[in-house]
Amino acid sequence: MWQCPLCASPLSVQTNQPWRCDNGHSFDVAKQGYVNLLPVQFKNSLQPGDDKVMVQAREAFLNAGFYAPLIQAISADIQSHRAAGSVRAIYDAGCGEGYYLRQLSALLDDPNITYQGNDIAKNAVLRAAKQAQQHALIQHQYVVASSYHLPLKSNQIDVLLQVFAPMDTAEAVRVLNTGGLWYQVVPNQSHLQEFKTHLYDTVTPHAPEPLTDVPLLKEIDVAFVLDLTSVQKSQLFAMTPYAHSANANKRALCIDDPSSVTIDFKIYVYQLPSEQE
Repeated sequence: MWQCPLCASPLSVQTNQPWRCDNGHSFDVAKQGYVNLLPVQFKNSLQPGDDKVMVQAREAFLNAGFYAPLIQAISADIQSHRAAGSVRAIYDAGCGEGYYLRQLSALLDDPNITYQGNDIAKNAVLRAAKQAQQHALIQHQYVVASSYHLPLKSNQIDVLLQVFAPMDTAEAVRVLNTGGLWYQVVPNQSHLQEFKTHLYDTVTPHAPEPLTDVPLLKEIDVAFVLDLTSVQKSQLFAMTPYAHSANANKRALCIDDPSSVTIDFKIYVYQLPSEQE
């Protein structure tokens, strides 16, 4: 299913061996099990993607289960669409530390499904691969790669996840199978509204919009309220773009506020037409 990021030729994948294409390009497998498929020309900086502080904060927050309702909603919808053998490959574009794929693996509980993901941040992919090793998730494979140049052959994926991560629409359509499902998760109107009251003079509700050039199957709203400690709020804050834009005073106001925090997701579910349509 993998293709060379340099020439788009199929990659030969063998256990504990470098991945190679017919044109002689080779990519080593790290001891944690991941593969770096991000050519230097696809990098936008020396260390692209989230830094270690953000990765560690997100890993701790997600592993505590605070966003479990989100992945449970996605899992339930996948189950509602599954026919015999219809889901064999699930891919997370912008997988971070692999939390959502690990949870889907447990919720779907099907040894015939493979789980792959990419992220542009090497330190996030390292953590995803390491946790897959620790939990003996042999169906999981993680790579360092850009979601604007997915190292996948066309029509390989049955379910595509895109959770708060940018990606190229044409690439998403290219790698999906006919009838494939694409779950795009974005902030909904009230997401983190308590943070926003401290960050902005005027709070304007976020107004998400679905893509218009891909068939929209449905919209799913997932909203809940979290009671968090200051440490947990600090982790959540570090996961957001506000971590880079807010000054120290506004950050402290968000973290020290004893109020609950509103979590509000919009899930757009797109489905490519089947061959029969």
